Order: sequence, then structure tokens, then C-alpha cells
Amino acid sequence: MRKINTLFIENSQLNALTESIYAHQLPRLLWQAAAPKILSQNSIARSLNNGQLTVYADSAIIASKIKLTHASLLTQLQNIQKKDPLFGECKVTAIVVKVQVKSHPKPVIKTPRKLSANAATSLKQLAQDLGDSPLALKLNSLASKA
Repeated sequence: MRKINTLFIENSQLNALTESIYAHQLPRLLWQAAAPKILSQNSIARSLNNGQLTVYADSAIIASKIKLTHASLLTQLQNIQKKDPLFGECKVTAIVVKVQVKSHPKPVIKTPRKLSANAATSLKQLAQDLGDSPLALKLNSLASKA
């Protein structure tokens, strides 16, 4: 690892490239650390210039949510700047939100819901009370997924 780091430090072009990559990556890392999970998954911070963090949202809904929570997000960003030395040089005073709709939106991963044991027994009891009917079969099928 030392040989690679030495190579990057000694070569001015590679050193400039490394600094450029770091400058582009830092706003993204800061945004991911400060924003709630749903916002950080559907938006990306592109640049930090003169205290303005430019964030690109995947949709108008996400952009609206960022604008509505602007004050709390700024507070969260400033708290992270104070606590984490990695973000100490990032001084965010404003958030600029732009909408950049992707041509292929990310697939929404749905988390499967599970019934509680109490709900499953209640459904089975209801199915027994209904007797032999299509609804009873569906209720038993639903209760077995608990």
C-alpha cells in the first residue's frame, strides 16, 4: 500500500487526479451521512461551492421533501461537520435542490410484511367460523404466511 501512495504523491498528475476525485466524493459522503435514508437513496450531492451544496433529486417529490426539511438538514450537516474531522473543511450554509429525472428509475424493493402470531390465529379462527368457502381458503392461505 505504501508504494501506491508514494506513486500518487510523487506524480503531480496523479496527485491532482486524486485530489479531484476526493473533492467530488466528499459532498456525496457528507450528504449520505446527513440525509435520511430515503432521501440519500433518491438524491445525490454533486458539488459544494461557496457553502452551497448542490443536490440532484430523482423526482419532484424528493426535491419537495428536501426543500421542506431544509432547515433540519442544514443543522444535521453542520453537526456532522463539527463532529467528523473528514468533513471539517466542508462548510455548508445552503442547499440548492435540482431535479434530474433518471430515464431508468431504480426498482423499488418492497419489504415483505409478516403477520404476528396473534393475527394469524385470529385469521385461522375466522376461517374456521366461515366453514368451507373461498374466503376461508384465502384466509387460511394468508394465515400460513405468518
